[in-house]
Amino acid sequence: MSSAVDTSPPALGWPARVGLRRWLTGAAVVAAGLGLVWAVGELRAYESRPVTLAGVRLPAGDPETFVRRLAAQWHETELSLDAGSQVVRATRRELGGAVDADDALAALREARGDAPLHARVFNAWTDESRALDWDREVNEEITHAFLADLRRRASVDPEPTDVDGRGGRPGVSLNLTPATAAVAEALETDRVFLRLPVRPIAPAAYPVRDAHEARFTEVVAAHETRYAFYGEAAGRARNIELATRFLDGAVIDPGGELSFNEVVGERTFERGFAPAIELARGGRRTEGIGGGVCQAAATLHAAAFFAGFDITEHHPHTRNSSYIPAGLDAAVSWPNKDVRIRNPYPFHVRVRASAYRGTMRVELMGARRAPRVEWNTRVLHRAHAVVEREVDPRLPSGAEEVVDEGEDGSVLERTRTVFWSRGAATQSDRLRYPMVTRLVRVGPGAAASAPEAAP
Repeated sequence: MSSAVDTSPPALGWPARVGLRRWLTGAAVVAAGLGLVWAVGELRAYESRPVTLAGVRLPAGDPETFVRRLAAQWHETELSLDAGSQVVRATRRELGGAVDADDALAALREARGDAPLHARVFNAWTDESRALDWDREVNEEITHAFLADLRRRASVDPEPTDVDGRGGRPGVSLNLTPATAAVAEALETDRVFLRLPVRPIAPAAYPVRDAHEARFTEVVAAHETRYAFYGEAAGRARNIELATRFLDGAVIDPGGELSFNEVVGERTFERGFAPAIELARGGRRTEGIGGGVCQAAATLHAAAFFAGFDITEHHPHTRNSSYIPAGLDAAVSWPNKDVRIRNPYPFHVRVRASAYRGTMRVELMGARRAPRVEWNTRVLHRAHAVVEREVDPRLPSGAEEVVDEGEDGSVLERTRTVFWSRGAATQSDRLRYPMVTRLVRVGPGAAASAPEAAP
């Protein structure tokens, strides 16, 4: 009779089972010890790595002073903002940016070992970065207020087209909403240069046609001259001041022309003009009604010249004037010689003229200032004064009396460049100043002479 064979291993006895448990326990202890050694090594290696804040390595020891200094430096760092017409600089604090030094210190202490052991081990096991950064905040109300003020300062008004619809220049203004968002992004990413979004403003397509709608808020250009106002010059001063009163308030339409003679009118005694010294034909000084009015015309002419006006009629004086440089002077006489100026702007211009106690001033008022104007003169030809002698029987024999010192003649080239937005415009013209002979009266016995070269 057969029976089944028992192939199971023999049961261990109690002593054997106890030995196995001890072996397993020892192995577990050894493994735990090795794991602990590894963990401690990894933790030490992790915590030996330097801690940085915003890319700056922090020193050993108490970092509070250093971190707060870094925070202050962050706040005072300036950003360059290109607003289209100008570049401005402002600190991050002025723009509404802020970082919290206390939060950075708390994160630093945790990274350096002030956290619980399990958190430190977890950070080492996950290789948590020891490169700390600021927690940046942006107060957009401050940002918006700063940019709103910048827009007021940096905006450029458009330059209207001229009366023919040509030229003009678009204006520029800060686009406030996207600019606020762009600055906030720059503060959060530590950018230090930013081109702000701007929007162009198209120039006006049509000029103002009605003088009632015109704005006379800016001095387009101005000029000032001096005159004597007492003694023998009182009559001349009266004529200057009277002509000034006629000029004051005259309005020139866009593209329109002003005539000095039409505005001031005929210079007569009945209209209030006084006798005074004036220049007659040939440059000789004589007395006439309205002498001195040429100075009012010259002051108006100079203001228009520097305003970029078209000078449609102009006559230089027959002699150099003490009150204004050669090239800016003007001669007028009723009704033949006039000063005429044309307004090139798309807005009305009003003449504001004043003359008081020796100072005459003409301001051309309009919607904006004139562009830059440069000018110069050069002498192309000079004719020296000659001497003319005439006998005066009232003088003693052999005596001489200089009646007029005379003056050299010249041909002057005058050049003006106006820097319009559409480009510079240069114009030259020639002004002829006649030679005035030196007149000498001699007593009987001396022969009169035709003009001859002055010694």
